[in-house]
Amino acid sequence: MNQHVFKRATIALVATAAVLGGLAACNPTGGSSTAGQQPRKKTLADLTGPQIATKAIKATKSATSLTMDLEGKSSGEDMTFHMALDTKGDCAGHIKTADGTIQLIKAGATAYLTFDDAYWTSQGKDGQTAKSVIGGRWMKTKATGADAKDLTSSCDLSEVLTGFEGGDTEAKKGALTTVGGVPAITLTERDGAEHYTIYVATEGKPYLLKLVTKGGKEPGTLLLSGFNKPVNAKAPAAKDTVDIDKLGG
Repeated sequence: MNQHVFKRATIALVATAAVLGGLAACNPTGGSSTAGQQPRKKTLADLTGPQIATKAIKATKSATSLTMDLEGKSSGEDMTFHMALDTKGDCAGHIKTADGTIQLIKAGATAYLTFDDAYWTSQGKDGQTAKSVIGGRWMKTKATGADAKDLTSSCDLSEVLTGFEGGDTEAKKGALTTVGGVPAITLTERDGAEHYTIYVATEGKPYLLKLVTKGGKEPGTLLLSGFNKPVNAKAPAAKDTVDIDKLGG
């Protein structure tokens, strides 16, 4: 089974972290207030690009959960991806590639997966055999088992956000805009053939909201939302599952 797509999607978030970390590396202190006057409290938009990036890193790493939406190319493959994940290691969502669609739920130590007809067909004879046994039910298995570990290994948000570290580049502060109705400011950065536009929330915590990558081998758009909202990683009903760890004795 082609189970590496989830990990590649989280790589996109780690790449975002690398860009943000680089933007944050050069972090000047900013201007001083006029003597004898009460300084106006700075808003996020008043800060430099690197300062905004620093705050975005800190805020996003503080989230206990979030939802990732990715649409673009990964390893030359068109992909759409929707996944909610949290710091407990639970996740729920789906991944769609040229092979078909995989739905995934990880609740505690157990993973549940289901596949559409296109996916089973893409797996050839083995896929058709598996489909005849599993049908439209969810496959229940250990999250660390061979059939799930490549998908579930990146469900832990704390691990995913580990990549938010410093680097050695500068940010260019751009226009004010909105992302999903949330006011935001843009930061831009170029790395060879790739051009990044990063959107950071200017109201509430300065979360990273969006990354658009143009050029290079893996262009696409990554959206982050649902910060600190519960992940609906609820196990399917027993009648709708088949425990594949018990098949074959």
